[in-house]
Amino acid sequence: IVSEKDASTYERVFARHGTGPAQGAMVGNSLRSDILPALEAGAWAAHIPYAVTWAHEMADAPHGHPRFAELASISELLAWLERIS
Repeated sequence: IVSEKDASTYERVFARHGTGPAQGAMVGNSLRSDILPALEAGAWAAHIPYAVTWAHEMADAPHGHPRFAELASISELLAWLERIS
C-alpha cells in the first residue's frame, strides 16, 4: 500500500521489490489509482471491478492496451498471471 499512486511510485516499487515494471503486475479495483498509473509505468494491470466505486476513482478502461485485462473476479487472477508470464 502506497500513499501516492502514480507512475513514478509504481516504477520505484517494482524496481525495489522485483526486476522492474516490465515484469510487474498490479491488480486492483480502481482504474484511476491502481490500473492507469501501473500501465503508465510499464507494468501489467488487471482490473477487478467492485460493485461500488467512488466518483473520484472513475476513469475509462484502457481496452485495447496490450498489458491490460479486466477480470470478472479474483478467481480469474491465476489464469491471467499464467498467460502473461
